[in-house]
Amino acid sequence: MSLERGIGTVFSELLGEISALMRNEIRLAKAEAAGKLRRMALGLALAVAAVFVFLLALVFLLEAAVGGFMLLGLNFALASLAVAVIGLIGAGLLGWMGLGRLRIGKLSESKTAQQIKQDAATVRSQVHAL
Repeated sequence: MSLERGIGTVFSELLGEISALMRNEIRLAKAEAAGKLRRMALGLALAVAAVFVFLLALVFLLEAAVGGFMLLGLNFALASLAVAVIGLIGAGLLGWMGLGRLRIGKLSESKTAQQIKQDAATVRSQVHAL
């Protein structure tokens, strides 16, 4: 009788520890995800701001290029057309080069995922020891 109670107590304690461990791991995963999400949101906001400023600068640069062609003797329409064609060729080359180098990299595992794998291995070894 005391042997059954001892095994039952050990098994009950093991289940309690596994339950507490899983709650802690879930809490850690949530905290890790929230931190990553905040960093990603800030990065996205900064990237959007950078694109906005870049586009403003690009408009002024293109206007200056049109003005430069006009100083060389082209009328406004031809100067604008020349700048547009050069811009389209440049954009096409950049897009082609970018798509050629675009690869989906292997997503790295988070620390929480690695810890959960270690915990699962520990639980398996403790269950097999019973």
